[in-house]
Amino acid sequence: MQYIVGAYSQLPYGCSKEEVETLVSNQLKPLLTMIYRNESLKLLLRLSIGEYEAIEQAHPEINMLINDLCRKGQVEILSSSYYDVVFSMLPAHERTSQIEKTTTYIRKHFSKKPKGLWFFNQVFNPVSVPLVSLSGLEYIVISPYNQLNNSIEATRPFYTEELGKQALVFPTDDRFSKLTSELYRGTITLEKYLSDAAKFAKDTTSTLTTIMLNLDQLMALENSSDVFNTLYENLGPNCTIPSDYLKDNEVNRTHYLPNGLYGRDYQRGKATSINQLIYEDPMLSRHYGVLNMLRDVFRDSRKSIEEKKSIENLFMKANSSSLYFPNEYRSPAIRKLINKNECEIEALLTKSQSNLLPEHIDIDFDRKDDFVIQNKTNISYLSTKGAVLSRFVLVNYLSDLAFHSAEGLFADSFVNESTLKALNMSAKPYEITILDDKKGDYFAKAPAFMLNKANVSLTKRFKFRQNAVICEIEIENLTDSFIKGFSYTSTINLALPENPIIETAEGTIGNDDKLKTQSLLIGQESIPYSISIVLGENCQVSREDFSEKTHTWLGDKAFYEYTQLKISKKLSLGPFEDTRLSIAFRTEKRKEKNNDTK
Repeated sequence: MQYIVGAYSQLPYGCSKEEVETLVSNQLKPLLTMIYRNESLKLLLRLSIGEYEAIEQAHPEINMLINDLCRKGQVEILSSSYYDVVFSMLPAHERTSQIEKTTTYIRKHFSKKPKGLWFFNQVFNPVSVPLVSLSGLEYIVISPYNQLNNSIEATRPFYTEELGKQALVFPTDDRFSKLTSELYRGTITLEKYLSDAAKFAKDTTSTLTTIMLNLDQLMALENSSDVFNTLYENLGPNCTIPSDYLKDNEVNRTHYLPNGLYGRDYQRGKATSINQLIYEDPMLSRHYGVLNMLRDVFRDSRKSIEEKKSIENLFMKANSSSLYFPNEYRSPAIRKLINKNECEIEALLTKSQSNLLPEHIDIDFDRKDDFVIQNKTNISYLSTKGAVLSRFVLVNYLSDLAFHSAEGLFADSFVNESTLKALNMSAKPYEITILDDKKGDYFAKAPAFMLNKANVSLTKRFKFRQNAVICEIEIENLTDSFIKGFSYTSTINLALPENPIIETAEGTIGNDDKLKTQSLLIGQESIPYSISIVLGENCQVSREDFSEKTHTWLGDKAFYEYTQLKISKKLSLGPFEDTRLSIAFRTEKRKEKNNDTK
């Protein structure tokens, strides 16, 4: 019996330094040291390019050790997408370039060209099969456990085919993957894990067994690296790697590997595909839609070769699919980093040509268009759903102030002050009209609605100016009865880099505070810009800071996500009366105070 022992990590692009340090000290260093001290041991290894880069900065000796082991033939490295992309989410022409760039990086840094392919989070689509031969690779390594039908596809190497192209598949032993997942989820102890791993190793009778262990699931658990020593001891002397195995063995079996979510790297919940994970989350679908739009713009843009290379590299980072996965892969910090790359693409594309972006586009696949308003300092996306700014990109600071899962900027609602029930207008379709040839003024009319059996009209006029947006709101009573006991609220959700300081003439507004004011200044020393909001009259302004609890590889952590401002005005309308409220929203470079030179 021959066997392959492998280890893989998929820490998402933008993960914390603490996670990389834990991976290196608790898993990579002891594992690679053990391989180095015993020339008979071999290892199949997969790390992301982002991890290699982070390790090169903090621990270059680890990459040197991997290089040495590759030259000795003790370590074989798997290729993959460059910044952890799900291939089926990319246009066909980008898939091969992702693999080729990864393969080139590995060949240059570790002396050996990879021969196998790994799929990020083991999301497989048969359209990926032709990529193997097109990229000069020989095989695929993937778990045989298909989450979609809760079945094991195969246990021995086989050929799968798609579009007339074949690829050799090395299926991994799911017993060990399941055991590792159970340890990580806390359903078994480390003692039982090591005991069962030893038992499975001794009971293995296949002519070839391939074992791939998830280092991310193991790295925070003390002494969990002992499992590799347990495996090598109990599996015996016939350790190999795929390229060596194929020199002396021929594979004749065939099996069709269907589309699926394979392995036990994450818990998919009720999702039946990666697409469903995206389309059920408005923030994710908006991100995916904007990237597709920017691809089309980039294709038609006139840029120099150097500019195109720079933008292509940003696309690779912005396409990182870690954003689409729940739990450990999707923290607000990672979302904001990926979004920053997306904003930088927009900034570079529009820097020299002012009218590259489409005038309107359905970016979040809700069959409702967003109007795109572009000037030198910001790019606004005005959605017909709720007449809110679904994206507000500060070009100079590469930041989208509306990038979160909440409503956006300038969402309308009416609150019954006796019952506290709210009529939220953010999901309702508004009728939007462009008022000027320069496309700087927009008029939005809400669908008909009623307050206390009175018909009410709500309109908004947006004036997009350099560094500023002015929103003029008009609420009109269309009946001969009175409207009392209601208040109108405009909600502004700001996705800032960190928890901001909000100052007014009346004092500072803290979390959960309410204050009556006419102007606000929002900023922080570490944020390079400030935001000022000026109201047409005194209104009650409330603030609430939102954090998201995320399960990271190192345990549960809370991340600041966004700050919500609610600007409220009490309504008291007689028959056929109207009332108005104007909100001026301005961004500018933060002014230095008291010798602050940060």
